[in-house]
Amino acid sequence: MNSYRRAPAPSIRIASLCKVIIAAVFIASAGISYVYLKNQLKLSGDAQSQLERDLAEIRKENEGMQLQIDSLSSLTAIKKKIAQNSFGLVPITTDQVVRLNQDDPNGDDLRVVSNRPFRK
Repeated sequence: MNSYRRAPAPSIRIASLCKVIIAAVFIASAGISYVYLKNQLKLSGDAQSQLERDLAEIRKENEGMQLQIDSLSSLTAIKKKIAQNSFGLVPITTDQVVRLNQDDPNGDDLRVVSNRPFRK
């Protein structure tokens, strides 16, 4: 036996090393994906709750405006404004009314109109 013989070097099992690396990459990507998706879920929830608050505020404003419209367009409010003469309106008399075509018996009939240009 030769004493100068080399001792066998420990061999690296490439197949098992690849399996471990692939498993580590898979677990790391799953963890990163989980954190990313949880973050997106939180951001979406915050945005939804802000939109719901905005919607409630707009509905409240709409109800207030609708009450104001109802109160201003009610008959009693209009009569009150007319009584105060705040519109600047005055009653119309018959001498202020102008009637057109009151002599024409065919005032509402259709007439033939020419589309020819006007000649000088």
